[in-house]
Amino acid sequence: NSIGQLGDGTKTDRHAPTQIGNESNWQSISAGSSHSLAIKADGTLWVWGYNYYFQLGDGTRTTRIAPMQIGSETNWQSISAGSSHSLAIKTDSTLWDWGYKHGESGYISSPRLIGSDNN
Repeated sequence: NSIGQLGDGTKTDRHAPTQIGNESNWQSISAGSSHSLAIKADGTLWVWGYNYYFQLGDGTRTTRIAPMQIGSETNWQSISAGSSHSLAIKTDSTLWDWGYKHGESGYISSPRLIGSDNN
């Protein structure tokens, strides 16, 4: 947890399960090597952890030690955290990515529709 990847608001290592916040409306979660993504029951997207490669999708390289909502959309359905990138699917079945683009130059700093003209 040296870079906040547990999302408990600290950088303290934990050796036993620890509840994150007081909410009980989380629907799904995915953990990468140093960041995590989650979707709440209301379809909102939340992120935390290391962010050097823009893998949190908040448009910055700021590490987050507690869950932070990305945008205000409520149609996120599933997520997957990689080592330095993230992927998600919305309820309309569109696929989104952000973070470091292995094999390509540059970074994607916020969720981008895959297959759109802006690739």
